[in-house]
Amino acid sequence: MDKRTVVNNFSRYASSYDQYSDVQNETARMLARILPKEGVTNILEIGCGTGNYTSVLKGIFKDANIKAIDISESMVKAARQKLKGEKVAFEVGDVEEIELGGEYDLITSNAAFHWLGDLDGVIKKTKSSLEKDGALIFSAFGPKTFLELKASLHSAIGCTIAFTPDAFLCKSDIESVLLKYFKRVKITERLIRESYSSLRDLLNKIKYSGTRGSGANIGRAWSPGLLKKIEDNYMERFGSIEATYQVFFCEARL
Repeated sequence: MDKRTVVNNFSRYASSYDQYSDVQNETARMLARILPKEGVTNILEIGCGTGNYTSVLKGIFKDANIKAIDISESMVKAARQKLKGEKVAFEVGDVEEIELGGEYDLITSNAAFHWLGDLDGVIKKTKSSLEKDGALIFSAFGPKTFLELKASLHSAIGCTIAFTPDAFLCKSDIESVLLKYFKRVKITERLIRESYSSLRDLLNKIKYSGTRGSGANIGRAWSPGLLKKIEDNYMERFGSIEATYQVFFCEARL
């Protein structure tokens, strides 16, 4: 996965992200249900985006100190504006390269860890930055995300394609990394499905929510003829334009 392309996608569409982030907002609400209920005074949020999950955290932990980081300067700018006046320290940075610092009770992230190139390195850093009773709790998309679109693309084009979710880790891979550094690990899988009026609507959702990553390498232009062929195949296979999001909710404690 090309990290620079991913960052550029999120930065380019930061102003429209909130209009297309229904699934990410749903995963934020689901993630909130498994957060600790007490003993949290210092929080690190990784991949804060436009601040939607940050707002959820502030609603739950009203008096906590929150540090929220994101690799996209445009996303951080939007988050700062959204939470203006709140006790949140925003920072632009690549979690794979910067020092996390601090001694946090909670390190958390919503729908961002699937973009990491070095999950092992980041997990190791989070362990070093947690208090002894702290927790790492995050959500991440899995490789079955957009499985319907991938199948329809493959059939329409007639050959195997490089597809962004293929690079997302499966449940057992994430669990294996977490167990290297944490004693107590729990991962829950959920499938979230959304329906769309057309293939174009689905592609716009993927584009403007930043979830296209490096895109699907189909080796040709997305012409109207190709789009129609893919949509016809989609309808024939699934009966509607529906997208599955495979989401892992991960809890790790020392």
